[in-house]
Amino acid sequence: MSIAVVGSSNIDFAARVAKLPKPGQTVPAKEYISGPGGKGCNQALAIARLGVSPVFISKIGDDALGRQLVTSLAAEGIDTSHLIIADAAQTGTALISIDEAGENMITVVGGANMTMTRGDLHEKQDYLRDCDYLLLQLECPVVAVDCAIKYAREGGAKIMLDPAPVPDHMVMRDLLALTDIVTPNSTECRAMTGIEPVDEASAKKAAKVLHDMGPKTVIIKMGREGAYYSTPDMSGLVASFTVSAIDTVGAGDCFNAGLAVALHNGQALPDAVRFACATGALATTRNGAGDAAPTLDQVLALLEPGS
Repeated sequence: MSIAVVGSSNIDFAARVAKLPKPGQTVPAKEYISGPGGKGCNQALAIARLGVSPVFISKIGDDALGRQLVTSLAAEGIDTSHLIIADAAQTGTALISIDEAGENMITVVGGANMTMTRGDLHEKQDYLRDCDYLLLQLECPVVAVDCAIKYAREGGAKIMLDPAPVPDHMVMRDLLALTDIVTPNSTECRAMTGIEPVDEASAKKAAKVLHDMGPKTVIIKMGREGAYYSTPDMSGLVASFTVSAIDTVGAGDCFNAGLAVALHNGQALPDAVRFACATGALATTRNGAGDAAPTLDQVLALLEPGS
């Protein structure tokens, strides 16, 4: 059994600025870096660094950026044979501005990610049926996401959905009806429920709305306020970890990777959410998206009492 990730792959170009630009404004950047990104790629890289080899299904272009992604993934020990090469689309890219507080603005060019089809997933159905957790995001066509869910559910997998970017309300309801674990951040939660989760009480109300849409497990990522988890049997708020954040890009993806790995390894939900919080927090202490994912030893060190 394994953890499978179906999702986007990009090469990110991230520029560090003093302040994020306003509409029509040009601001100078101190420097820029490039590296692997895209929510699917970020999750796969983070899972690998936490000691589990994921089945990563993504679509890239037959171009220099695609070859750069293959090299980066292979260097982390990820099997790149599950990548799908697009015939006539460029590898996805993301243009990112990051300010001194670590906040960011991102423009994504989906490219090959947006050409993923049911046929692509049909060719990977055996791997999807064999996984025990399937991680999904929404930077690929919904028809492909829906197809991946279908095959994974046939094998009894738990479906974990990061609802980003939040799609049309009816599409979201259809996906949530097939989802076991949903993990929105505060902004996504507000878009889906109309409720701003700012503390445990408001998160509880939002979780109730999400439960009514289908998922048995709801986890709301609230940044510095921690993460709220809710199931029919338990609920609670896990405190965030205090770290020196410099870049929040990819932190939510690392959170999801940590959650999947912890659950895959048999941890109870409250412990798994704490493990996920530590994984996401450490990702904010490094530049980049996929490259910012922490190792298992780093996460365990942060989890040590008194650390």
